[in-house]
Amino acid sequence: MVESCVAVVSNSIKILHVVRRAEGGILAHVSALLGGLDSAFVQSVAASPEALISFEALGADKLLPIDIGDRLGLRTLFQAVSIARSARRAGVDIIHAHGYKAAVPTVIAARMARVRSVVTGHNLFPENASLPARISLRLVAACADKVIAVSGALGGSLIAAGVDQGKVAVVPCGIDTDACAGGDGPAARRSIDIATSEPMVLAVARLTGVKGIEFLIRAAGWIGEKRSDVRFVVAGDGPDRAELEHVAEGVAPGAFKFLGYREDVRDLVAAADVVAVPSLAEGYGLMAAEAMAAGRAVVASRVGGLADNISDGVTGVLVAPGDPEALAVAIMSLLDSPEKRAALGEAAREYAQRELGIEKMFRQTEEVYRCVVS
Repeated sequence: MVESCVAVVSNSIKILHVVRRAEGGILAHVSALLGGLDSAFVQSVAASPEALISFEALGADKLLPIDIGDRLGLRTLFQAVSIARSARRAGVDIIHAHGYKAAVPTVIAARMARVRSVVTGHNLFPENASLPARISLRLVAACADKVIAVSGALGGSLIAAGVDQGKVAVVPCGIDTDACAGGDGPAARRSIDIATSEPMVLAVARLTGVKGIEFLIRAAGWIGEKRSDVRFVVAGDGPDRAELEHVAEGVAPGAFKFLGYREDVRDLVAAADVVAVPSLAEGYGLMAAEAMAAGRAVVASRVGGLADNISDGVTGVLVAPGDPEALAVAIMSLLDSPEKRAALGEAAREYAQRELGIEKMFRQTEEVYRCVVS
């Protein structure tokens, strides 16, 4: 929830977004804010050179190259000084960090520049985080004027880790629901050589352990014993891709297509009969939200932001994380019942249009900014 500010800020508010590196979800989030906030909010970006490529349309005068490392140290202070100098030159009112690693130099820079700071957490703060990580989070939260959580579950994880509840504002990620519903399914199936008659299960994820793709592969092996016509499609790349392809060929030979990075994800979603999101942890669950907006039946793990948005048996199906048999049973139940798939997809689409629209995120973010400077 975002509190409502009585004070009205009539002048323009200048925002400097700080992004550590080129992470797809964060880049998409910041890009959306750059294009969707009211014109009263004048925005610029500080990020690594490869990340800045995504924001070139802003113009060079609103882009600050900066490399933020994985470890804290003397370099962090130099980064903070650089950010603070840029903020002062640009007359910035708020420095907004996206992600925990970007937050440390950001809150230091804000103190140096004597401006406000906002931090957005995009991932659940792990329960087993090290003591230094917990101390770092608490210091960041103490220095920041506001901490935005992109889901209620993420907000809860921050509070559990010691962040003052009064500092936390839950602003769920928004999606362009109309664009999500505009995919070309037949074109996608033709491009990956899957017939209209073949049941298709889609997963879209960065190929790392936390995304749980190995459990989908294990589930596919179980499903393959019951029916051999189901095709599994994985879009996305990552460090675990080669190992996952090897496992898939051993567990479910011929059933999987690993596509790597794709520009046509919305077409692939439109082509799918079921979208699987078997993550072990998920701060928000953007892929699930976009699939829901497209009217697809979603099977997802009961974790984090996924459980916030999906009502089990109403707008999708939730299963225990890391349980391939439960995942297989849920997928099979939907593949065997077109009526159930259609009902879940329609309910999911209506929910997404009502609750997950991107305009709502824009207005709530603007309210956070106004509250911070008022």
